[in-house]
Amino acid sequence: MADKKVKLKSGKEVILLEMSVDDIDVCQDTTSIIFDKDGKQVLKGINAARTMWLRKGVKKADDKFIKSLSEEEKNELSLLVREHQSLGE
Repeated sequence: MADKKVKLKSGKEVILLEMSVDDIDVCQDTTSIIFDKDGKQVLKGINAARTMWLRKGVKKADDKFIKSLSEEEKNELSLLVREHQSLGE
C-alpha cells in the first residue's frame, strides 16, 4: 500500500499515509466501552481516537492542521484514513 492523495468534500487535499500495524493497533485500542451504573454502554475516548487516526495517518497532521478542520472534515478524514489502512485485509 502506498501513500494516497485524497480530496475531502470541502475541497481540502491531504495525503493519507501507510501506517504500521502497531500504530493501527494503538488507534483501535484508544476507544473503550464501559457500562454505567444502569448498565448502559458508554463510549470513552472517541475524540482522542479520531485525533490519533489523523496524526498517524495523514501527512503533516500537526495541531495547526487538525485545528483548521471542521468536525465534519475530521470525521470524514478519519474514516478515509481507516479505509486506507484496511486495504488488503
